[in-house]
Amino acid sequence: DIKSGEINADKTEQFLSEKGLKNSSAKIVKIGDLLYALYGATSGEVGISKINGAINQAVLCIRTNEFNKLFLAYYLKYLKDKIIGTFLQGGQGNLSANIIKSLKIPMPIFLEQTKIANFLSKIDDKINVVNEQIELTKEYKKGLLQRMFV
Repeated sequence: DIKSGEINADKTEQFLSEKGLKNSSAKIVKIGDLLYALYGATSGEVGISKINGAINQAVLCIRTNEFNKLFLAYYLKYLKDKIIGTFLQGGQGNLSANIIKSLKIPMPIFLEQTKIANFLSKIDDKINVVNEQIELTKEYKKGLLQRMFV
């Protein structure tokens, strides 16, 4: 069971049995599905599922042939603050599938969406490399300080 806080995770802490699935409102999602958190502290978070699993009503699965999934994910991330500010009064309440479906999304041709998504993804990759270098440098500094003050 993929919780709203796990939409970008590569594993989940909860499991749903076949019987539990039949007796619930859970929906099955596949690797590559676009997931959107509707409830709680993670409202407005967007991810592309890295695992096959089940979601409950707190997570919306978006499947479309009109949009490049990564393009749509970036666009929804861009709109997050606006969506929350407009639809969650004082941070209270929940988003809904109807709210997300009502959004007006500029739609360049699919090839252009793919180019935009790939470009933004490459920037994210560079950011991740730099963040990793920062963490390694912090660990190096910590090691130096431990040796200095022993």
